[in-house]
Amino acid sequence: MIIRDDCFYYRGSAPCDFHKRDGRTCDACADYRNVGHRTLIVKLDALGDVLRTTSILPAVHQHFENTSVTWLTRRTAAPLLVGNPLVHRVWAVEDNYLEYLLGESFDVAYGLDADPLSGAVMRIVQASDKRGFINNASGRAIPANSAARTWWQMGVNDQLKRENRQTYQRLQYDLCGLAGPIHRPMLPAPLVTETTVGEWRSRLKLPPGHPVLGVNTGGGMRWQYKKWTRAGYIELIRRFAAARPHVPILLLGGPEETEFNAAILSAVGDLAHDGGCGNTLSDFCSLVALCRCLVTPDSLGFHVATALNVTALVLVGPTSPWELEVYGNGHVLAAPIDCISCYLARCDKKPACMDLIRAEDVCGHLLRWFS
Repeated sequence: MIIRDDCFYYRGSAPCDFHKRDGRTCDACADYRNVGHRTLIVKLDALGDVLRTTSILPAVHQHFENTSVTWLTRRTAAPLLVGNPLVHRVWAVEDNYLEYLLGESFDVAYGLDADPLSGAVMRIVQASDKRGFINNASGRAIPANSAARTWWQMGVNDQLKRENRQTYQRLQYDLCGLAGPIHRPMLPAPLVTETTVGEWRSRLKLPPGHPVLGVNTGGGMRWQYKKWTRAGYIELIRRFAAARPHVPILLLGGPEETEFNAAILSAVGDLAHDGGCGNTLSDFCSLVALCRCLVTPDSLGFHVATALNVTALVLVGPTSPWELEVYGNGHVLAAPIDCISCYLARCDKKPACMDLIRAEDVCGHLLRWFS
């Protein structure tokens, strides 16, 4: 009996799906696919960055014929990858991944985080070609290849970060040695379905067929002024609702925005629908999929919108507007201030960068899109 253990569909501990379906054997299987190349991607943080890094996957498969992709990430980010047809295995650093890592070898390994844990994985993995970042003997992450030096230098020098005019995706492609057009991020099919989107539309009592404006306040906790102001969101909702009363407005956020969003909803009354702040990743993505356009800071919400081809209006202050890729469907609205893209965790300037973004300007962009 022939058993092809080099096939994409080989399990070892159980028959493959094709055998279970019709009893076929390896020697008579027209769906046999040889694993000709093995790729490891190490990208741990953060959720939004993991999602936008999936844009490299089509290029990886174009560059390496018949490659099998294993992706190492954190458990919270795994749902962004499981079910993606271009990712064959997902490992989480919180689980028993090390036994597998030490028992296998790869043709290429991409270490896309310049942090100690990712660098340590890259140091011990058996791979003939290592790109990105790897720990030195002192446990410090350094470039594993010359193409990674640009991203590395920007990571340790704020001035270089501010001077950069390349998108995150372009820099990642260069770091990995990949060519071709920049692909859109990919959400796995199980995360967003017509059923889940329809259920949310019904639950929120949104008129069927009506375009929806999404307003996402979530921006994480790393940068204090990454989020727009409460007063800005309130004025925007009032302005937009007065100009486009037939367009439902959906307010979204993360767990950190529970009180923030409650104050906005209290101020605007029934002008906005409450999408909640405690949604699962699948529910959050489904809510974004409901929207024709999403107003959002530079956050997970923005990257979900680009993956779903939802028009994104991104409000930016302390992070780089030039690194954000809207794929021709949206606009990056940066604060009108010289110190933009400072990447400071805290700031004492009054007014701060996000205070300078005017609701009138934000609303102007939206009204043109909803004309």
